[in-house]
Amino acid sequence: MRGDSVWNLSAWPVVSFACLVGLTLPLWAVAIGGREGPVAWLLDLAAHWQWLFVAGLLASVAASARRDRRWLMPLLALPLPLLTGASPAPSVTAQVPSASPFTVASANVGLGWRDPGPLLAWLRDQDVDLLVLVEVSTAFAGALQWEPGYPHRVVEPQDGPFGIAVLSRHPLRGARLVRDADGIPHLLVETDWQGQPVSVAAVHPMPPLSPQFHAARDHRLTELARGIAGDPRPGIVAGDLNATPWSSALLSLPELGLRRATGLAPTWPSAFGGWFGIPIDHVLVTPGWRVVDRARGPAFGSDHLPVLVRLHLQD
Repeated sequence: MRGDSVWNLSAWPVVSFACLVGLTLPLWAVAIGGREGPVAWLLDLAAHWQWLFVAGLLASVAASARRDRRWLMPLLALPLPLLTGASPAPSVTAQVPSASPFTVASANVGLGWRDPGPLLAWLRDQDVDLLVLVEVSTAFAGALQWEPGYPHRVVEPQDGPFGIAVLSRHPLRGARLVRDADGIPHLLVETDWQGQPVSVAAVHPMPPLSPQFHAARDHRLTELARGIAGDPRPGIVAGDLNATPWSSALLSLPELGLRRATGLAPTWPSAFGGWFGIPIDHVLVTPGWRVVDRARGPAFGSDHLPVLVRLHLQD
C-alpha cells in the first residue's frame, strides 16, 4: 500500500473533524434552546469541553499539515470558544471614579477540605469584600469562625455537597435559604456597597448527571435570573454553577439580564493548575456593573480553583 493511501486512512483528519464539530456545539445548543431530554443533555455535556476541542484541533492539524498544508484551514475555527460563550459583562473603559472596586470571590471548598487557611490568606491579599463558598461542611464552617476579616456572615453547612456560605466585610441582612423541589438550597442575602443595596445569590445546583438534573439546573438558574432581573437593586450571582459559559444553562441568561463577570479559564478540576478542566465556577452580574479586573485563584486544597472579580457600579 502506498504511503499516500496509508495517510488517507489516518485518524488525524477524523480527529480534526470531531473537534470542529465539538467547537460548534454551543451553536447547536442555542438552536435547540429550552429543550429537555437525553439529546439536549448529551449535547450540553459535550459542549463544556471547548478547550479540549481546541487542544485536539491543534494537535490533529499539526499532524495533518505535515503532509498537506490545506489542513491548516481548520485553524480558522480556533476563536470559536471566545465567540460562542455566554456574553460577558462589559469592562470598565475609563478610570474608575470610586476609591476602590467591589471585589467578589467564589470558591468551592470541597467536602474533604477542612483548613480554610490557604484560601483565606489569598483572599486577604486580594482585599476581597464579599466571599461565596459552596460545599461547606460542618468542620470547615467551624474553622471559619476563627477568621476575623469577615465579621458579617451567613453560614449554612451540610455534611454533604450543598453546604453554602456568604462572608462579607459589609453588613448582611435579609438572609433566606431557599430550597428547590429536590431540597437543594441556594442562599439569598442583601448587602450594601457605597450606599447602594446589592442583592446576592449564592448558588450550587445539582450537577447535570442525568437529563432530569440537567433540566433542573437550567430551570433553577433561569428562575433565579428572572427574579434578580425583576429586582431594582444591582444583583450578583456566584458559586459553582456546574455549567460552563458554553452550556445551555448560561447561554440564555444574558437575555434575562445576567452576564458573566468571570472569564473562560478552567476552574475544575484543579489538578495541573486547572488547565485540563472546564470553567464552572462563576460570578454573574446584572446590568450596571462593570468589570475592572478578573482572576482565577491558586490551588488551595480543593478540587476547584477560586475565582475573583473586581466590579464597578456605574452611576
